[in-house]
Parts: sequence; C-alpha cells; structure tokens
Amino acid sequence: MKEKAKTLVKVARLRILKPAGDMTWPELGNMLRTVRYRVFRLANLAVSEAYLGFHMFRTKRAEEFKAETMGKLSRRLREMLIEEGVDEKDLSRYSQTGAVPDTVAGALSQYKIRGITSPTKWRQIVRGQVALPTFRNTMSIPVRCDKLYQRRLEQGDSGEVEVELMICRNPYPRVVLGTGDLNPGQQAILERLLQNTDNSADGYRQRLFEIKEDVQTRKWWLYVTYDFPKTTGKLNPEIVVGVDLGFSIPLYVALNSGHARLGYLHFKALGERIKSLQKQVMARRRAIQRGGRVSISHSTARTGHGVKRKLQPTEKLRGRIEKSYSTLNHQLSASVIDFAKNHQAGVIQIEDLSSLKEELTGTFIGARWRYHQLQQFLKYKAEEAGITLKQINPRYTSRRCSECGFINMDFDRAFRDAGRTYGKVTKFLCPECGYEADPDYNAARNIATLDIEKLIRVQCEKHGLKFDAH
Repeated sequence: MKEKAKTLVKVARLRILKPAGDMTWPELGNMLRTVRYRVFRLANLAVSEAYLGFHMFRTKRAEEFKAETMGKLSRRLREMLIEEGVDEKDLSRYSQTGAVPDTVAGALSQYKIRGITSPTKWRQIVRGQVALPTFRNTMSIPVRCDKLYQRRLEQGDSGEVEVELMICRNPYPRVVLGTGDLNPGQQAILERLLQNTDNSADGYRQRLFEIKEDVQTRKWWLYVTYDFPKTTGKLNPEIVVGVDLGFSIPLYVALNSGHARLGYLHFKALGERIKSLQKQVMARRRAIQRGGRVSISHSTARTGHGVKRKLQPTEKLRGRIEKSYSTLNHQLSASVIDFAKNHQAGVIQIEDLSSLKEELTGTFIGARWRYHQLQQFLKYKAEEAGITLKQINPRYTSRRCSECGFINMDFDRAFRDAGRTYGKVTKFLCPECGYEADPDYNAARNIATLDIEKLIRVQCEKHGLKFDAH
C-alpha cells in the first residue's frame, strides 16, 4: 500500500486591487459587506444553537447531543432576515434557499464552527474553564475552493491574477489581485498555485479563501489557505548540519562528516549589508531623537503635538528596519536549508540562545539582531523540506576541539580578542591533539555533532568542569 504523502498547511495573502469587468468598487464593497454581515449572524447562530443543544443533553432534556446542520441554520437565518424586512429577491441573489451560498456555509461549518462546538469544548464552557465563543461583524468571509467545480486563482490573458468569488449565485464577482509587491519566495508560491490547475493533491492545493477587510486602511484582502506535500527526497538522519553564530561573519555552517561548509566566502557580502544596516539604523535613530528634542523656536524643530509628534518619524523607520531584518533573515535561513538539502542532511542543529543578549553580545550580528525571527524562519523552512530542526545547549561548543573532544578553557572571548591582528581572527588551536582551525568552523562542527550535549557533559565530568543545562 502506497504511503500517503504528508502535507503542510500554509496561507498566502493577496490584496484585492479592483473588481474586473463592469462591476464598480461600491457594488463589490456592498456585496462583500452584505455577505460578511450574514456570515457573522450565521456563525453566532450556529454557536448558540450548539450550546443550547448540549445544555439540553446535559440536563437530560434531550436523549443525544446533536447540533443542527449549517444548511438548516442558513435557511432559518433567511426567514429571520425576511421578517426583519430584507427583500426576498435580494436574498435570492446570494442563495436560492438560504442566507448565504453553500460554498460559504460549508466553509464556515468546516473551518470556523466545527472545532469550537465539539462536546469537549462545551464541557469546558459549562465548567467555566473557557468563555462562550462569539464572532464579531468584522470577521472574515470563508469560501471553499477545494472542489473541482469551485473557482480558484487563475492568470488572465493580460497576465493579471484574478479569481471569481463564489459568495453569491452565478454570475460571481470577479476581482483582480495585487502581485506587484510580492517577494521572490511569495511569487514562487503563487506560480505553483497557478500551475496546479486541477487542484491535484500532489501539488500546491488550494483549500479555502478568506476575504477580510483591514479596518484601518479599509482595503480588502484575500487569504488563500493551501497545502502541499513535504519534500522528502533522500535525507539521511545521520548527516547533521551545525549552525554557529560567527564572530567574523553572520553564520558558519558545517557538516558532521566531510569538510563542506558555508563560511566567509558565502556570507561576506551579506555580512557587510548587516553591518551597514545596523550603522544606518543607529545613526538615523540618533538624528531623529536629536531633532525631536530641539527647541520649538528652532527652524528645524517639528512642532505640533508634543513628543509623540516630534518622534513620529521613528515609527516609519521602525517599519523599514523590520522589513530589512526580515529580508536578511530570509536569505540567511534559505542558505542554510539549501546547504542541508544539497548534502541530504536530515537534521539541522542550532544554538539554543535562551539568554539572547548575553550570548549574542560579541557575535557578528550582535544582541540587537532578530535572532528569534531567524530561528522561526529556519524552523518552518526546515519543516517544509522534511528536515528535523534541533536546538542544543551551546555551552563549550566554541572551546571544544571538534577533532578530539578536548575542551580548551583558555580559548575564551578575551583570548580571541587579544589575538586578533589586522582584522584576522585568532585560530582555534587544541593543546591536546594540535588541531588548528577557524574558530567559527570548529564551533559549527561541534554543533553538528550527534549527541553533542552528552559528549560535552562527559568531558566536563572528566575534567571537573560545570555544565549548565538550559
């Protein structure tokens, strides 16, 4: 029997730029708000009915706990809307018998209601462990797109990405989606979604649309939930990649077998960009803060609403900084994953830096770096590639000889800084076996070693050293 391929669930976000054809934005906006209101009413009706059903069962006034189907609730909501004065012709534009079409009602039931109306959930509510779930009128509109006859993303003759929104009866409103500001990774995902025209489970498979309005910008967005098989390949769990935060470059990557590595030649240019970014950030922040403290009578002063007004440019700067950090972290993590896949490595081991600032101080990227974000990027990219990611205690990994295992306690940061001449790093030299190597490479090899924590702990006991576990 063929083993079923494992899949991952991801979400892509695309902005709805404009309606296609003869429809105007006011018409489309009115239609979206109408459906959203009915979805909001239907969702809360489903929750209250399920709670009432469970309460009746719990108090023995009903023989079994059985919630009404979403189809019946949709028809009931239709009757309620007619009683409230909604024109039946207007309702028929969206559904022949209910308040919303089956594509919306089905998605609401499967992806929003089912998980919060199980008997286990209701027991927690009755016991006061959790609150009764409710929905707000700004909730998203769920639309199924996994069936063969349902509409999915497609590329028009003009090259624009479009989709017909099945939020009503045919004809469906067609919209154009924004793709101009997607980064290369997002663009690659979009292309794979478009290529899988029959929505095959072997490719990037579209499952659900969610249409949501940003309450601040008043812009509408389409969230595409999709899944795809994990990349299995021929990965060997005995081949391990070690990732060390370098002192002379952002990262140093090595294998537990062989001499392949990612080092100075690979990360030099990226490292220069990181240093440049950090200098620009500090200089710009100081300039803005100095400008915010000048006298109100000064010609360069930003007057108006006090400190908040004067320091407003720092908020814009923060957004640019975060975007730059994210871009660089994506590039760093992608390099590590590609290296692992090229060598069929089944495991990546990284340092567990729980005490961030103390451990990061002195490294190339420094304590201000978004290291947690880098870890998250490595985690999800490794998962997509079918690679196991492990965090290890970095204690003594920079002082241990990766060749013989001896821990050189004299090789501390002060020793390394004192030996640095003309920009060159101090080589790691093992006094036990004479092994000499770049210190970052030596540390990366240690991190790549299977059961490294156990090996270091044994060595520490042997020489009377203290090993602090995280």
